[in-house]
Amino acid sequence: MRTKFIIIAMLLLLNIAPTFATTNTFEIVSGTAIQGGMIVLKTDLDAAIFIDGENTMLSVDGFFVTGFHRDDKAPITITAHKNNAIIARMILTPTERVYKEQRINGLPSQMVTPPDEVLTRIAHDRDIVMGARNHATALPYFSRPFDWPVQGVITGVYGARRILNDQPRAPHYGVDIAATIGTPVRAPQGGIIRMVEDLYFTGWTAIIDHGHGVSSTFLHLDTIIGSIGDAVEKGDVIGTVGSTGRSTGAHLDWRVNLFQKRLDPALIVGEMPN
Repeated sequence: MRTKFIIIAMLLLLNIAPTFATTNTFEIVSGTAIQGGMIVLKTDLDAAIFIDGENTMLSVDGFFVTGFHRDDKAPITITAHKNNAIIARMILTPTERVYKEQRINGLPSQMVTPPDEVLTRIAHDRDIVMGARNHATALPYFSRPFDWPVQGVITGVYGARRILNDQPRAPHYGVDIAATIGTPVRAPQGGIIRMVEDLYFTGWTAIIDHGHGVSSTFLHLDTIIGSIGDAVEKGDVIGTVGSTGRSTGAHLDWRVNLFQKRLDPALIVGEMPN
C-alpha cells in the first residue's frame, strides 16, 4: 500500500495525472482520441459520469459519448462518481491532424460572397441548424455502428481548408460523396428527423438526431422523404442525392455533430465499401 501512494505522489510531482480507471469502470467501445473523433464509452450503471466537470448523459445500457472538434488540442477529463466520491478518472488527449487544402472554382459569386439582402436569411438558417443539433435525447442509436448513407467517390474530406473562387473560407466539416442525382440516401443509423429545410448555402438539408447530442446532417439533397418528428431506422431511405445550394455537381455532403462539435464521419463509419 505504501508503494502505491509513493508512485501516485511521484506522478503528481511530474505533473502527470494518475489514471484510476479500470476496465470495470470505463470501456472504450469505439473511436479514438483524435481531432474530429467520436468516442463511445461504457461504464457501470450506478456511476455518475462527468466530462470536464459537467454531468453527462448515460444510456440505460451504460453508454455515453464524447468527442473532439476539428481544432481541439486540450485534453478531456472523464470522471466516474459514486456516493459523492471520484472512483475513476480517464484523460483523453486528441492527436493533432494535418488537414488538406481544397480549391473549388466556378461557384456563383453570390454563393461565395453573399449579397447583403440574404445575410438575414443566412443567419436564420444558422439558428435553425444549431437548434436541430441541440437535442439531448435518450435515443440509443449513437452507440451503435454507422453505415455510409450513400456509396460513391469521396471528393471532399473533413477538415480541409477551403479556397472558393480563390477566396479563403471556413474549413469543410463533412465528407463529400459524388453520386448521380436521384441516388437514394439512407439513414446511417436510426433516429428522429429534427430538421427539413431549404437553406441558402446547403440547399435541401435534413438532420437526424441519433441520441445524446449526436446528429447527422445531409446537405444538397434533391428530395427529402420524411418530416420533422418522424422516426427512422438504419438503412431507411431519407432522400435522394442532389446538387442544391452551393454545389458544383451532384453529391451528398454528410456531416456528424456532437451538439455543436463537428466530428469526422469517416472516422466513425470506416472505409467506403468497394
